[in-house]
Amino acid sequence: MKTLPAIGAIQRTNVIVACAATLMLLVLRSPASALSCLLGAGVVIANLFVLAFLGRLLLASAAGGAGSALGAVALPLKLILVVGLVYLVLFRTGIDGVGFAAGVFTQMVAVLVEVARANLAHNPAERTV
Repeated sequence: MKTLPAIGAIQRTNVIVACAATLMLLVLRSPASALSCLLGAGVVIANLFVLAFLGRLLLASAAGGAGSALGAVALPLKLILVVGLVYLVLFRTGIDGVGFAAGVFTQMVAVLVEVARANLAHNPAERTV
């Protein structure tokens, strides 16, 4: 049986991966790229936090029967808002695109690490092959 990691575990791992990526970019590329990496990681961390909050709100409103239409509209509006803010940040300022992309990529790495950790911790017999 496969288990899923908690959002808090993903966020903690994302902070660790983002700090490591930022330090690597600081050493290997430039301070601007490292700062852009932190910004990209901050965007995806905030996005996941808001998504989790809206998901809980949507489930609570669906269970109560009231306000589910507002919750259903809130998720696409959040997506449009995040995409718009990322567009403004990337194309209206001097943010390094490579560093920003590296920061955004830390979320995917954190999810993969936490899924692997949760499944290996839940199924220790499957580790020995």
